[in-house]
Amino acid sequence: MKAIVCLVVAGAFVACAMAAITDEQRDAARQLAGQCMEQTGATEEDVKRLRSGETEGADRNSRCFVQCFLRGAGFVDQDGTVQTEELTEKLASEYGQEKADELVARCRNNAGPDACERSFALFQCYLDNRATIMF
Repeated sequence: MKAIVCLVVAGAFVACAMAAITDEQRDAARQLAGQCMEQTGATEEDVKRLRSGETEGADRNSRCFVQCFLRGAGFVDQDGTVQTEELTEKLASEYGQEKADELVARCRNNAGPDACERSFALFQCYLDNRATIMF
């Protein structure tokens, strides 16, 4: 069951937030998601809510799960600061350079008191603005 959830989570975060991936990347993302769940204490239910875009009322474990996953994927550093080049590159491969640049410009100033909150702010910004890169 946990493996299924990890696959779903990894696919959601990577496909939703980070562009198309290979089978090898999907496996690595699944492993990362499992590690992040163990590290942060995020539950399967927490991860399902995040996957579906439900971020309202996300608890600390969920927010830190996002930090762990995005850091492991290389999209933020240990402080939750956006790694603009890496994120832009991944988004551009899927949506084109112009749309990727626009989204990263909107979301790179992900303020917050700590790494978990800054990473969660990036994820929330992506969710709020994803329509601009899809259409």
